[in-house]
Amino acid sequence: MSTTTAPPRGAAADASGGTSVPGAVRDARGRTRTRTPDLLLTLVARGFDGLPRLRPDRDAPAGAPVRSRLLGRPAVVVRGAEGVRAFYDSSLVARRGAVPAPLSHVLFGRGAVHGLDDAAHRVRKELFTTALAAERVDGLVAAAGEEWARAVREWPGRERVVVFDEAVGVLGRAVLRWAGAGAGGAADTARAHELATIVDGFGSAGPRFLRARRARGRCERWAARVVRDVRSGRRLAPDGSALALVAGHRGPDGQLLDERTAAVELLNVLRPTVAVAWLVAQAAVALHEHPRWRDAVAAAAGGAEPSGTALAVAHEVRRRYPFVPALATRLRRDAEVAGHRLRAGDRIVLDVVGTHRDPAAWPSPEEFDPGRFDGAGVCPVAHGLVPQGGGDARTGHRCPGEPATVRLLAQAAEVLSALRFTVPPQQTRMPARPVPSRPADGFVVTEVAPAAGEER
Repeated sequence: MSTTTAPPRGAAADASGGTSVPGAVRDARGRTRTRTPDLLLTLVARGFDGLPRLRPDRDAPAGAPVRSRLLGRPAVVVRGAEGVRAFYDSSLVARRGAVPAPLSHVLFGRGAVHGLDDAAHRVRKELFTTALAAERVDGLVAAAGEEWARAVREWPGRERVVVFDEAVGVLGRAVLRWAGAGAGGAADTARAHELATIVDGFGSAGPRFLRARRARGRCERWAARVVRDVRSGRRLAPDGSALALVAGHRGPDGQLLDERTAAVELLNVLRPTVAVAWLVAQAAVALHEHPRWRDAVAAAAGGAEPSGTALAVAHEVRRRYPFVPALATRLRRDAEVAGHRLRAGDRIVLDVVGTHRDPAAWPSPEEFDPGRFDGAGVCPVAHGLVPQGGGDARTGHRCPGEPATVRLLAQAAEVLSALRFTVPPQQTRMPARPVPSRPADGFVVTEVAPAAGEER
């Protein structure tokens, strides 16, 4: 079994390992011009294999910028530290309209913070930086710890356990309770799986995408009712809870968010927490296939907070298996980007997979090596690690929930490392599609033995 993502399919690799752009030609001035499929089609069709080895021609070095098109507009695919700096230069780029609407509306919702810029973005971002401040995240991590403890107590008596499904339920119940939006018990488990359906299908085509759209509609209607009940006094939202903050948030005009937008932003607190289940399943595979690190995590565990070893594993999982293969932004003005002249409205596309596997930044990038993050802490700010955006989380487009994600993932790694179980034959390879990716079987375990101190 392997935890590696498959090499690019459907394109011929040159002798140096790169894939030249189909239809690449040079104009009279010697500049490379390309006739390529739209990047959206490439990413939907090939997922995580779509961009990492794409080159303008056979002679270009790995990581060279590639001129292409996105949604019919010229685009440049960039990678590495220089690419990240250009991508997150707020004087150069804007987010509004950058991500294809079908994807952004399903994953984030219409009018979400992710598509705002300037003052509107700064004011809305304050909602999330407040809701996800370190002292509040402490409560979320504690709630998740309680849910994990209850869940794993039942595993020894079960014929089989699907780690991904369990993680969806654990994280969903924890975040709903912590946010003040939960109903308790089976209702919260069902809501968690609805949120997971949104995540599962936003980057796909066909039935999977349609299921995600329907789940988005159901979740938005539920969240709108919750916000309405809080504002009318029919429901009490605990002071300082995410629900209370969303229901009371005011925009730059001093007005409360409209009910639909408030529902969207409430889901943008809940859904990303449930999405950590994808990383948990990936971490479960990695720890199984690298028992040295599983034992190291188990040996270092025991404190109130996840150990430095568990945090390092969390960072390496996020580097090795990012949530999406690419990010997109839109130019505010005419500019030259990575040697290519673009006009206002054209796109910059950041190749996340290629950035995370750049050998100049990551020695032996294909190896799973948490040791590269030794001592990095909860949130290493590095231009080479962008699974949840780059730049400053408070003022830019780096996700303010990143520290929560890391802590929840490290916590799950400690829980899994403390157990002993049998891993029956199954598919553990991370497929290139769909986006996001996870082991197809969700990582099934059997014959679970209780953690030390939990024997009954």
